[in-house]
Amino acid sequence: MTILTTTTVFCNRPLTASARPLRQACAGLAATWPTPFALSVVILGLAGCGTVSVETPTDGVGAVPVNEVPGEDTPPDSTVDATEPVDVIVPADVTSTSTESPSAAPIGETEATPVEPPDPPVQEEAVAMGFVDRLRESFRLDHSLDRQAVAKEITWVARRPDRLARRDRLLEYLPYVCEKVWDRGMPGEICLLPIVESRLDPFAFSKGGAVGLWQFIPATAKRFGLKIDWWVDERRDVVLATDAALDYLEELHDRFGDWLLALAAYNWGEGSVSRRLSRSGPNAGFFDIKVPRETSRYVDRLLAYSAIFADPARFGAELPFSDLGASSVAFAVVETGGQVDLARAAEALGCELDEIYRRNPALNRWATHPEGPHRLLVSADSESTAAEALARIPETERLAWVRHRVVSGETLSEIARAYRTSVEWLQQANGLPSTLVRTGDHLRVPATHRPVEHYARLSRPLAGGSAGEYVVKPGDTIWGIARSLGLQRQALMAANHIGPEDILRIGQRLSISH
Repeated sequence: MTILTTTTVFCNRPLTASARPLRQACAGLAATWPTPFALSVVILGLAGCGTVSVETPTDGVGAVPVNEVPGEDTPPDSTVDATEPVDVIVPADVTSTSTESPSAAPIGETEATPVEPPDPPVQEEAVAMGFVDRLRESFRLDHSLDRQAVAKEITWVARRPDRLARRDRLLEYLPYVCEKVWDRGMPGEICLLPIVESRLDPFAFSKGGAVGLWQFIPATAKRFGLKIDWWVDERRDVVLATDAALDYLEELHDRFGDWLLALAAYNWGEGSVSRRLSRSGPNAGFFDIKVPRETSRYVDRLLAYSAIFADPARFGAELPFSDLGASSVAFAVVETGGQVDLARAAEALGCELDEIYRRNPALNRWATHPEGPHRLLVSADSESTAAEALARIPETERLAWVRHRVVSGETLSEIARAYRTSVEWLQQANGLPSTLVRTGDHLRVPATHRPVEHYARLSRPLAGGSAGEYVVKPGDTIWGIARSLGLQRQALMAANHIGPEDILRIGQRLSISH
């Protein structure tokens, strides 16, 4: 009876990696010992296994532009066969393909079919684990360590740990991204996708016009509800952009039924992946199709990052946050109660204005967006006091206004430029059906709480600093403006976070970098 009671407790717990040898030993003993005891042993070792639901996961891993890669560059339109190994030297210990736990399986002892480990039975266990351990436990994909291209990426990254991301960005953003990935039950490897995309830099900008942690191009950003306008670029908003990126990835996974193909589509385009699959057969996977070298390298890099996070000591790497605790999200979201001047919000919160801009990189101007979302990101430690402080700002102090009288010949765009605001916002604030204004009309114009130069200095970090401004005229193009000013087109785009396909507006002010 004692054996059976103990058996019930043991078998009702999820089977862990450390328990598997015991189960195997029990099965062996049962074959040779007397029948009554053998039955108890079999029950002890095996009865609980039927209660653990396991599924064979689909393969999967990554996509999106990679700015720096080891080796020689290859033209974007070139393709490589993912089934063909890259001619590199493989480290002697990089041979196992198992990624089930941080401790890699011995050579030659990998399971034939990768099995997705069950979720922890209670939330308390996950919280007690700490952030890095929990991240490792959430990995579900095969890291393909037998691929020479992955081994090459591992060697390259292990020698350059700074390539992961700056420590401050890792601490600020990665725990939040992981919480959202875990909430959706997605493979933990997806947590590392924005590291490969942008090194967790919300101001990351690609030559193709992709912006933010998740490198959204304008069309895809708007498709998933991210605003890009005079007030904000929500591709740089870690909260909204993460939700949009994970929505998109889930949509792609539903379409292709495979995480690897879903993430390849995130990088290469879902149409491109679909067309290539149609040529390769219905059962083709990522490694069965030819993809651009950029996409192939991206997949290999994400697999390499995942392998390093799973077992950094094995590859001679050191994670910059091994001491990070479980409750590690650095910021909190608090409601502002409506549009608010950022300088006035900083006063209420008792912080510097640059702190507001640092934690809210999507903000372009001196106030939050008039249409919302009406919230700010603040330090997690100040969440309760920050919410109360913002709620106490009187309605009359949230925004300052001036009354402007239209003079002869004055246009709405000229008035907007004079007050550092937008035509659209003037129309909205004054209920104007068009941009026409008449001499003698009075307009309600928002004014800043502090001199406008104070906001401009902080709101948009520029490449190399600002040497002045250029006002867009009719017929201007990015290429023409850059040539007339003696600048590199890429430098002009990076300084203003615009892409080659973005539409310039007459009267738009472009910052000119040194």
